[in-house]
Amino acid sequence: MESIHNLFTGTISQNKENPQLLVILQDLSFELSKKKIQRLKDEKNIQNRLSELFELYVKALENEGIKNPKSVGCVIDGIVKAASYEKEEFLYKSLYEKEQLEKSIMEQKRVIRTTILDTFSTIEAHIENMEETTAKEALRALSDAKLKGVEMLGILKETTSEALLTTLEKGVDIEDTVFEITKNITYQAINEGDFTKQRFLDISSSIIEVAIEIADEDQGFAKNILNGAIHGTKEGMAKAIDKFKNDLKFAPEEVEDIIEKDLGTVKKELLKIEESFIAMLENTAKISNGVSATIIKDILSTEFNTSLAKIRRVANEAREAISEKIDELRENASNMEYDFVEKAEKKIASLKEEMNKLEKKAGTKFEILKKELNELEKTASEKIDSIKNFEFENEKAKKAAHEAKRLGNHAWEVAKSMVDGALKGAKDAMKKDK
Repeated sequence: MESIHNLFTGTISQNKENPQLLVILQDLSFELSKKKIQRLKDEKNIQNRLSELFELYVKALENEGIKNPKSVGCVIDGIVKAASYEKEEFLYKSLYEKEQLEKSIMEQKRVIRTTILDTFSTIEAHIENMEETTAKEALRALSDAKLKGVEMLGILKETTSEALLTTLEKGVDIEDTVFEITKNITYQAINEGDFTKQRFLDISSSIIEVAIEIADEDQGFAKNILNGAIHGTKEGMAKAIDKFKNDLKFAPEEVEDIIEKDLGTVKKELLKIEESFIAMLENTAKISNGVSATIIKDILSTEFNTSLAKIRRVANEAREAISEKIDELRENASNMEYDFVEKAEKKIASLKEEMNKLEKKAGTKFEILKKELNELEKTASEKIDSIKNFEFENEKAKKAAHEAKRLGNHAWEVAKSMVDGALKGAKDAMKKDK
């Protein structure tokens, strides 16, 4: 510590009259402290060393006749900064890596979406060349596949609207058919993406918004539409949560799986989900300019709280299943987690080393070339976009509307067949009783 004492004392002695003395004190205590603790790993040893350094610095200030609240405060700031320096550096590195990972995930989702859409188009082109009987069944199967991904396709509201309008046009079993349509669409949409409460509520809200718009226009069947849609989305959500609970039984017992699904977060997401559903309905009802707001208020004030029992039950069961799974995974997690982190750190270090080598080779010429290329590409892209944008968006809107109409009709067909099946079963049961 003698060398530290001499360096600290010598520096402040030379800078007593320097107007920047306080800044020098903070920087000096930071640099010297950081150097003295950088090889220490145990937190207790680090704090002991910092305590020794603080006493040393304050004694030096006293010997030089500049010990006062401001100078001691600067020393404290420098020591605190040194104590947290490595941890803050690691945090910033982790945040950067997290940001890069999130960007990579978003890009990968976009790539997957494009691949799925391209595959749908490829299959549809082949179906058009099939024999009529085979083509009809194949198109039904393709529509089933597309219906699972209406949210991903970006036509959730449009498809729901077409299906509900078709139900009104047919004018048969309206409430039951709307219930089946909204239940199926909600369930399929939830299963095709991230398992989060906000996403459930966003999907449900989009479907309820469509029901409100149609109910406000067709007031004769407004209550049937809203009853079917509200109970249908609720049932679809409950069904999706129940599926997650059952799928959890077969989840792999690996630490990577905990990291990927973050079961603890999912458990919190399910807490009081029925209350969040009611709040969503109340907020969504505010968009109504007609009878829907009153009807939704009546639904919520009468039988609806009782009908939430199922979603409350499946959410609680799912939370219990998650707790059991987390406990099960934690039993053997520590060694696997250590191996995972160690491998990840080695991989990151290796990649960074390679990246640094490449950057050194490329030098500034590469950066200049890249900048010029980006500017050229941006200019060219803007000119092309200005020419093509109108036609592209117009054509895109037409395709989306056509797709939504076709999927909406298919959703109605699926729901109607389920309603017809339920009615037939009820009639058969009544005949047997006679």
